[in-house]
Amino acid sequence: MSPLEAITRWLDSQDLGMQLEIAGFATFLVFGDDDTFTLGDSEQLESLYRWLNEPSLASGIAAERALTFRVYFASLAEDRSTGAGWKRTEVLVRRILKDATRDGRFAAARKAQRMLELLPARKESWNQVVRSWNELAATYLTHEALSSWSAAEKLRGLRAISSTSVPVAGLGSPHRGAA
Repeated sequence: MSPLEAITRWLDSQDLGMQLEIAGFATFLVFGDDDTFTLGDSEQLESLYRWLNEPSLASGIAAERALTFRVYFASLAEDRSTGAGWKRTEVLVRRILKDATRDGRFAAARKAQRMLELLPARKESWNQVVRSWNELAATYLTHEALSSWSAAEKLRGLRAISSTSVPVAGLGSPHRGAA
């Protein structure tokens, strides 16, 4: 299994709310668009899945993306493992609630209010997510694992090229024509 497949399967194993939160953070960092940092939505999740599952990526690029996601997620996980990180989240959600209420965006206000109510449960969920992430990262996303996978993919690519290429006749071969 490729590192990106492992990340995708891990992401799939999270509940939808967690997927959306991870996607909101990851797309903000991956795509660098200040406008994308929100509470997470289905478009961000789709963008993240497309980025993780882009077909025909060279193994080096795939390994680089896996490493990028590992670094980004480690930052989010660290933030979710501290009281200060949760305080920042609470402040952000309260600001979103205030702005959404003021601007008459009632769906966003309800979503933010619900997130505040669920904050204690989210903390516990994040503890479980971080544990499962650490297991995945230790198995598929170490420097050694990424290097090994990338080298195996390159070797497999070379085997595919050599098995489909035109055979070259040796110098002493009767098939080379008269000299």
